[in-house]
Amino acid sequence: MATSELRALERRIKELEIRLNLPQLMTPRQVCEFLHISERQFYEWKKAGDTPPAIYWSERTVRYDRDAVMAWAKQKEVGQV
Repeated sequence: MATSELRALERRIKELEIRLNLPQLMTPRQVCEFLHISERQFYEWKKAGDTPPAIYWSERTVRYDRDAVMAWAKQKEVGQV
């Protein structure tokens, strides 16, 4: 198996492991833990309009779809090898 195929498999395995360990609907705190950022940083990004799409159940209850968060984070990647 070629090195590029192994890397693709490793990325896919990592993605599946993440999906197994995170709930489908994430709280802002869970999103921050997943992204390894502070809640303050997250809310600064949100104020600037640069966060994953949110699901609002009420003014104070917000959730983020895990797959949307992963796709949003993937768009932010730079310098991929």
